[in-house]
Amino acid sequence: MLSVWFGKSINVKKKIVILAEYIGENHNSTAYYWSQITKHLQGEYEIVLIAPENKYSLFFASENKITTRFVKLAEHNKNNLLSRLQGQIKQTMSFLSVVKEEVGSADLLFSGTNPIVTMASLVLLKWRYRFQWLVLVHDVFPNNLIPAKVLSASSPFYKALIALSKKMYAAPDSMICIGRDMKVLLKQKIGNEKHIHYIPNWASTEKIPSLNKSDNKIITDLGWQNQVVYQFFGNMGRLQGMGNLVKAIQQSTHQQARFLFIGCGSEADNVQKSLGQINEECGYDKTHFYGRLDLEKNHIGLNACDISLVTLSDNMCGLGVPSKAYFSMAADKPILYVGDGDSELSILLSEYPVGWACEPEQPTLLAQQLDAITENCLISEMPKMRPRVLLTEHFSEALALTKIARVVNSTIEL
Repeated sequence: MLSVWFGKSINVKKKIVILAEYIGENHNSTAYYWSQITKHLQGEYEIVLIAPENKYSLFFASENKITTRFVKLAEHNKNNLLSRLQGQIKQTMSFLSVVKEEVGSADLLFSGTNPIVTMASLVLLKWRYRFQWLVLVHDVFPNNLIPAKVLSASSPFYKALIALSKKMYAAPDSMICIGRDMKVLLKQKIGNEKHIHYIPNWASTEKIPSLNKSDNKIITDLGWQNQVVYQFFGNMGRLQGMGNLVKAIQQSTHQQARFLFIGCGSEADNVQKSLGQINEECGYDKTHFYGRLDLEKNHIGLNACDISLVTLSDNMCGLGVPSKAYFSMAADKPILYVGDGDSELSILLSEYPVGWACEPEQPTLLAQQLDAITENCLISEMPKMRPRVLLTEHFSEALALTKIARVVNSTIEL
């Protein structure tokens, strides 16, 4: 925007309000993505960040000199639905009180789909304040309640939520989705795809190096240098298909396969218990539950394997894309993906030779695939795959951020 003061032209940056539930480069993957987006846009736009106050957001704002409106963090138990809803309502109230003060002078509000109560409330706010709104879609509500087994698809309440969600997702001026399957679902909701932009997840090869497995401390502590190591890294929640994966590991028979679990989540206790039973049954440490890993050691965890396990429950097509797949590619690890055949990662694996895919809820089939891959790895040392090269060429951080910046600019100009 060009203004003239006292006969001199000056360039006035357009203002973007970024509303982020999580932010900070060492918090979680969602926070990391929002951090990189915010930093990338900061050079071209006047940025006002709205975020809950915690050690991650405080450090990020201070380190990057970003104007930030901090709100009180609404503490809640993410694994308890009632507590989560109460927390989302409290967080939304604090968000809205600040958003109302900022959007009047802003050229764009850029937010995500979480908390979902916040997104629904922003629809009402947009009707009143008429601001330009861009949404980064990481998951799709209420469809994600079905695989989570929170609601039945036949319930009247679910059908009512579906009807409301169509109005909610039609409200933003533009949306960015992270999967082609997700774009199809969003098109079904709102009736067109004109302002739905597909930009896949990404990872940084600068922040995630590729390291030798035999030198990895986690691997050497376990004595697994000469074994074929499969690793699950990240959230062990209701949507990750943990039960199917554990059953497949139990049924697999190759004695040189090892399975490492790093992370936490609502299903972590059940996973840990099941892995202990598997070890007792086979008489050796076939599996190891590592648990939570310090965030600054994520690169060590991602490199502690030969093959990365990326799993989702069935009926998750269009509802989410695990970021860990891209982080694993940055670490140069091939992927064994368990998920619906029409999902984003299945499409990716059909396009590029960086791993294998298996349908969900097929533990016997998955067990057979694990045994076959293990044997193949022992015969040929490792399949000739180049995940890190693929990521650099097609899913780099720079490429994704450039695409996001274009959508931001086009949404402002609508």
